[in-house]
Amino acid sequence: MGQAGQKTADLGHVFQVQGWMPRQELPRLTCFAEGMGLATWAESPTSDDAPPTLMTNPDVLAGGEDLVTFYETPGYRDWDPSVVVFFSFAIFFAMILADAGYALVLGVLLAVFWKGMGSRPSSRRFRVLAAVGLLFSLLYGMLAGSYFGAAPPPESLLAHLHVLNLDDFDSMMKVSLVVGALHLILANAIVAIRGVSIAERAKPIGWIAIILAGLSLYLGAGTPVGRDLGLGLGSGGLLTILLLTSERPLDSFGSLLMRLFDGLSSLAELSKLFGDVMSYLRLFALGLASASLALTFNQLAAEVYRSDVPLGVVIALLILLLGHGINLLLAIISGFVHGLRLNFIEFFNWSLDEEGYPFAPFSKKETAL
Repeated sequence: MGQAGQKTADLGHVFQVQGWMPRQELPRLTCFAEGMGLATWAESPTSDDAPPTLMTNPDVLAGGEDLVTFYETPGYRDWDPSVVVFFSFAIFFAMILADAGYALVLGVLLAVFWKGMGSRPSSRRFRVLAAVGLLFSLLYGMLAGSYFGAAPPPESLLAHLHVLNLDDFDSMMKVSLVVGALHLILANAIVAIRGVSIAERAKPIGWIAIILAGLSLYLGAGTPVGRDLGLGLGSGGLLTILLLTSERPLDSFGSLLMRLFDGLSSLAELSKLFGDVMSYLRLFALGLASASLALTFNQLAAEVYRSDVPLGVVIALLILLLGHGINLLLAIISGFVHGLRLNFIEFFNWSLDEEGYPFAPFSKKETAL
C-alpha cells in the first residue's frame, strides 16, 4: 500500500499514476489511454534517474535469471548475466558431482517429478536448469569414468570415454584452473566490450592479458614458448593497467604522477585476481572428495560381503545405499553452494559494477476473503 501511495495522486477530479514500464509495452499503454480518453506522458530515464531492472530471458534459459536474482539484481545500466550463470552453474555442478551414476539417479528422479514441477513458472524454470545441469553431470561423469565410484569395464565403450583421471592431481588442478581462468576472462571481456572510454576498456583487457600470462607460465612451465609468452602477456597487461586505466586528463607533470598512482592503485587488485583464480580449485577438491567417498563405500561393502559376518549381503547393501545416499546428498549441497559462490563472488566481482532493484509492475491484486 505504501508503494502504491507513492506512485499515485488523487487531486479531486484528477487522478494520476506514475511509474516505470518496459519500452516495448508503451504502444499498449497508448492504445489503452486513447480508448479510455486518458492523457499519458512517457519519457526515457535520465542519468539522474534510478530505474528498476527488468530482466528478460527466453523461457528455456530463465532459470539463470532466478539464480542471479537469488543473490542480487544487476543495476539498470549494467548487463544481464543470466545466460552465463545458467551454463557456468551447470558446469560447476557437474564437476563437483563428478559421477555419471549419481547423475542418472537424479535424472530419473527429475523425470518422475517433471510433470508435477510444471504447475508454477518458477518450478518450470528450475526443472530446465536441473535437466541441463544433470546432462552436463552425466557427460562429465562419463569423461571421469566414475559410475557410483566404480570404473567402467576395460575395453568397453564407456572405458574409451574415460579421459579424465580424478586421481591425477596435476591434470585435474590444471583443468580446474583453466575453467576458472576462462570464467574470469569472460567476465573481463564483457566489461571491455561494454566500456566506452579507453580507460574503461584498457583495465579489463589488461587483466585478461595477465590471466593469460599466468596460464602460459603454468601450463607451459619449463618450455621457452610458455615462458616467453607468459612474460610478454604479463608485461603488456601490467603496463596497460598502469598507464591507461586513469580518467585524469594528462596536462601536467603532476597529472602524470596522479595517473601513475591511479594505475598502481588498480594493480593492487592483482592479489585478488590470483586468489579468485585459485578459488576454482574447489571444483577439483570437491569432485575428488565425492569420488573418493563413493570408492570408500564400495570397498567397505565389498569387504563385508567377502567376510563371514552374518547377513553380510544385507549389511553390504545397507552400506552401499546409506553411503552413496549420504555422499550424493553432500555432493548436491556442495554443487549448489559452491557452484553459485563461484558465480556470485568471483565472477560478479569482475563483471558487475552496480546493484539495482527488480522491476515490479503496478497492478491491482485481489485478496481472497
